Amino acid sequence: MSLEDFKTDNHHSDKIYGEHEFNEKLEQMVEDNKSKFPIDLDIAFIEVSTRMTKHRAKAYKREGGTYYIRVSEEFVQRESLYIIELTVVHEMVHIYFYQMGYPNHGHDKYFRWVVGQVQASMTRTSTFEQKWRDCIEPFMEDN
Repeated sequence: MSLEDFKTDNHHSDKIYGEHEFNEKLEQMVEDNKSKFPIDLDIAFIEVSTRMTKHRAKAYKREGGTYYIRVSEEFVQRESLYIIELTVVHEMVHIYFYQMGYPNHGHDKYFRWVVGQVQASMTRTSTFEQKWRDCIEPFMEDN
């Protein structure tokens, strides 16, 4: 194997998985939700990861201000577009906090507040709870 085997079409050094049939849908989800944020989110790319198993998705911050999102291939294969989009927006909230200068924010009360404002979800399972369906989903259907 040579270095050429790892290069992708966009030549971004952090993008290692190349093209995946679902990447375009993920990119559209990011574009569709950027307007929910008060700043211009600088997301270099979003891609499906064939190796990610511990997380559904993860936002990354690299030196020099590069931000990107990886989403588990297993997750996109088994979940609905609705659940995937909630997860992508959740990761966008992480990038929002990174860009605002809070790299170690975790899921604190401020993070959870922003998650509510942009209609994301804290966890996949929370979207299946009756309280979520009764109290939160009606807001999402109106938007």
